[in-house]
Amino acid sequence: MKLTKGFLNREPRKTALSFVVSLTLMVLAGVMSGCNDNPGVPVTGAEKAADDEQSETASACAFYKGENIVVVTYNDGTDHDPTVTYGPNSRKVIAGASLMGWSYSKNKGQSWTYGGKVSPPNGWAVLWGDPAITDDNGAYQYVFMSNLAIPNSKMPANGIDGSVIVSGADSYIGGACIARSADGGVTFQNYQCVSNTVKNSVPNSDKGHFYDGGSMASSNAGEIFAAFVDVTTSQIDVWRSPSASGQFAMLPPPFPGIGICSHPRLRVRRADGALYVAAQACNNSVAFINRYINGSWGQPVAATDSGVIYPNVAFGGGLTLRTGPQFSFDVGAASNENQSDAIRFLYTRRDSKSGRLFVTGSFCPASLSPGCWGAPEWGTTPGNLNTPGDQFNPNVAAWPGFIGIDPAWKSSFLDRDGSVQNAVTLRQGNLAYLPNGNRIYLPFIVLGDKPVCPDTRGYWGDYGDLALVGFENNIAQFLVTTSDSSLGCDRRWDFDSHNQHIRGVVFQ
Repeated sequence: MKLTKGFLNREPRKTALSFVVSLTLMVLAGVMSGCNDNPGVPVTGAEKAADDEQSETASACAFYKGENIVVVTYNDGTDHDPTVTYGPNSRKVIAGASLMGWSYSKNKGQSWTYGGKVSPPNGWAVLWGDPAITDDNGAYQYVFMSNLAIPNSKMPANGIDGSVIVSGADSYIGGACIARSADGGVTFQNYQCVSNTVKNSVPNSDKGHFYDGGSMASSNAGEIFAAFVDVTTSQIDVWRSPSASGQFAMLPPPFPGIGICSHPRLRVRRADGALYVAAQACNNSVAFINRYINGSWGQPVAATDSGVIYPNVAFGGGLTLRTGPQFSFDVGAASNENQSDAIRFLYTRRDSKSGRLFVTGSFCPASLSPGCWGAPEWGTTPGNLNTPGDQFNPNVAAWPGFIGIDPAWKSSFLDRDGSVQNAVTLRQGNLAYLPNGNRIYLPFIVLGDKPVCPDTRGYWGDYGDLALVGFENNIAQFLVTTSDSSLGCDRRWDFDSHNQHIRGVVFQ
């Protein structure tokens, strides 16, 4: 696919807006509820998990025996000895190690219970993080979560010293494992591991391609989807199970001919069950999107202009923060008669003049035809808010609306404004419109000036999550989860840091 500069279409002709008044009121509601720093609550870091590290999150909301249950999965270092041991300049991983942990809440994120960790199944030596999760939209008591995994065939007899990446596209990681809960996320059991074993020129490819990242979603029909970036082939591998009791099988590639270098994102449209997958291209950092409906993929569409993939954020004094996926999107209610903005993106770019990172927006119709348009008003695009510092790690979550409950479009991002050394602020805002049809974005503080504590490589948890968790007074409520070092930063080693936990905040 040949690409040229200026990937997005010109904005479609404006027409009369629906939902505008309600969305404006939601912006004002965000002003009322989001101006003050909300301390939130620890999702991890309490009780026996307190002395170990957790990072990166994915969230889902299930329903079981009359209870709504929010489930958060994360890279979990709880009780890893002796399977993972650290020194100031070393890390040793042996068979039996697992980072596949979770917590659950039965009161919409006001308090949390540590669920435990899933152990590696037969044939697999290690479960190695990059968590993803989804509830089953066809049967809400089921929850699925995934982790990258190292098969026995690629695990050295004496364990792994240091990085799990051997070189380039070769890694000890050789697929991913999926666990299932039948009780709303309270307990999990191994379900199925997936791996692409097609042999090519990359060493050990026949033992399982190097998977990275992870994203999951479910349709109203009960289909379960899981996707990973196949580093061995620079493609996205999407796996589908027809039901909560079916087997996962790999779909045809959604981006043939486009080299992909980022984690994927999956979303499903409630109205018709269409699956959407997006990921960034290697050569220009454009996020492409494609739709799977009626058993086949459409044509990939450029959903953003050129962005950045995993930039490092410099804090000064030698501290650098490594980042993860720099785009996010969801599918929800369109706000115009053209129905051209049923899909909304936030993604990260770097300003050519100042060199700072900022987040900006775009939107697409549900059909992906005739393409997508830029929305620089959604985000911290230079000239919008005159925001200093760097803004990065965006997330987007939508509620499409229902009788008596207005649609919602929420987003969050991390903000390093430099006012407090070695700290970030977590902000949230609405991807909204004013009554005159102009787009508006007013971000407010969720967690203010929280210290970062990455290891010396810059790792602090490459991503957090934003998810719908319920309703209060007929207004959608969302949970944002992020890495948390509020207990202090008393150790920074090559592969480990302390303290590093997960904190969650619920807001409207």
